[in-house]
Amino acid sequence: MARKIHPEILKFLSGISLFQKLSPAVLTRIYQNIEERNVYNHDVIYYRGDISDKLFIVRHGEVMLTFGESGKSVKYLGEGEFFAENSLMTRTQHAGSAIAVMDTLLYVLDGHFFLELAQKEPVLSGNLIRLMSNRFREHLEPDNKMMSLPRRMICHVPLEEVQGYKEKLDAIVEIGGYSHVGKMTLVPIESFEKISLQDAIRKLSLLRNQFPIIHLYFQQVGLKPELDKLLLQADQIVFWEDNPERNQKKKTEIISYFRSRIRNFAGRTIRYVDSVNSIRPEDSVKHQKIFHKEETFSRYLVSRMRGLALGGGGARALAHVGLLKVLEKENIKVDVVSGASFGAVIAALYARGENTETIYKMIYKFFGGLDKPFDPTIPLVSFFKGKKMTRMLKQAFGSTLIEDLKIPFVTSAVDLHSGEEYVMDRGPVWEALAAAMSLPGMFPPIFHGDHLLVDGGVINNVPESLIRQKGADIILSVNVSPLRDEAIVRLLEDRKITGKSFFKNLWEDLKYPPILKIMGRAITLEGREITKLRKDKMDLFINLHIEEFSFFDFNKFREIIRKGEEETENHLEEIYDLFYPGKKFSKKKR
Repeated sequence: MARKIHPEILKFLSGISLFQKLSPAVLTRIYQNIEERNVYNHDVIYYRGDISDKLFIVRHGEVMLTFGESGKSVKYLGEGEFFAENSLMTRTQHAGSAIAVMDTLLYVLDGHFFLELAQKEPVLSGNLIRLMSNRFREHLEPDNKMMSLPRRMICHVPLEEVQGYKEKLDAIVEIGGYSHVGKMTLVPIESFEKISLQDAIRKLSLLRNQFPIIHLYFQQVGLKPELDKLLLQADQIVFWEDNPERNQKKKTEIISYFRSRIRNFAGRTIRYVDSVNSIRPEDSVKHQKIFHKEETFSRYLVSRMRGLALGGGGARALAHVGLLKVLEKENIKVDVVSGASFGAVIAALYARGENTETIYKMIYKFFGGLDKPFDPTIPLVSFFKGKKMTRMLKQAFGSTLIEDLKIPFVTSAVDLHSGEEYVMDRGPVWEALAAAMSLPGMFPPIFHGDHLLVDGGVINNVPESLIRQKGADIILSVNVSPLRDEAIVRLLEDRKITGKSFFKNLWEDLKYPPILKIMGRAITLEGREITKLRKDKMDLFINLHIEEFSFFDFNKFREIIRKGEEETENHLEEIYDLFYPGKKFSKKKR
């Protein structure tokens, strides 16, 4: 028996661009061949590479279409929009996936019926040809404006009374707005309390056209079952608490209630602990992300967590202090840091929360005298014993663990046994740095359990990949290894052209024999070539030009830091564009 078509449905179908100017009789036939399909938030409708034999129409809700291998280019479709017609018409694979981003009702039209109807109905075929031509033109002449900014909906749930809760939510929205190119808004979930889920989703979908990032929030503590389905539309649910040791029974009840209702609970929920001094131990909220730093949390919610990768290069890595000085002056903060070789030392000091003035004083303390960290030995395994450098690292970092640093930090070494990169993100800081700085030939390898470790800069001299794995979304990668080493060229050319004996620079040669400089340069060349292959995939790769300094010029730390600061100033607009997209950079304010 044929289904009776409601006037509202007839009006809906006639408003779809594909069905414009079709008669009520034809629209009725179309409706008779439609299957209603409910899909839920995060459900996949089809995958990239599939071939469709259906035409999909959004009755209400929202669908995201992804494009390309990375799936980063997206387009959102709302009520009355259709998709999959290209694959249906040409019998080709989809170029991307279709995913419901809210609970959605789809009208699914049988493809065989649709194609037959298009052959018989000139108006429908004309609409189809016009729309396909437009899609084809969009494909030939891609316009980024046609793509949508990635959308996200976050729901905030207080587990207890949090002092200044609303003001802190306002701050999170404001901070996120600095880092994200799209607009965002804060909406109390109780404002949807007296309307149907369908109307609430329609309202949210329209709101998302204007504000890609929506923060819903419960104004008061407690369960409201009538709003459960709306909360489930959120991509992420944030549970707020002020003191993890307080009201534990009530919090457990709320968490248990939502755990049974939220799909992929561990992947979609976050704990925000407002009190820095009372962080809940990790094992008590297993598999759940915990944040307590407002700025990092704000950037995480909009997928704009900042990373900083500091490249190795011996004394040249001191230029990173100049870079940090500029970032400090501009109040540009990062959320995750990494470093290679001596760049790892600077990164670890920064991760501990030291300002550049303190870092400078520590460098003066350890390098202000005559080659303090270097202790020559008979070069059977290495030119230096490494004991002084290890003692310096122990003195600088003591018993501090990597996991206790204020900013997440990671570095790496190379395991000589396996030839693979050995990542270090836990354990004593000094121990990790000793391995990360053990440049082959300069310092002896470090035994770490069953591993024999040397400088990670050999294969990953600007370790952007390490902090990408730690959750950084946008990364500033800084190289200090020169493409052409002027210092070593001068060393060899001086001997070649003038014929001067080695006795002219005897003291320098005894401290740092030419063979050691040549060997160090050969190793860094390998790391440089690997970096060159990777840099095109980095968000922002900057090269600090400090070629006039040598690998061993630690006594020139003042000049190197000053040059690093000058070089960073030249890249400041690029850095600003990376971390503050869409915001105007003004030199007048600096």
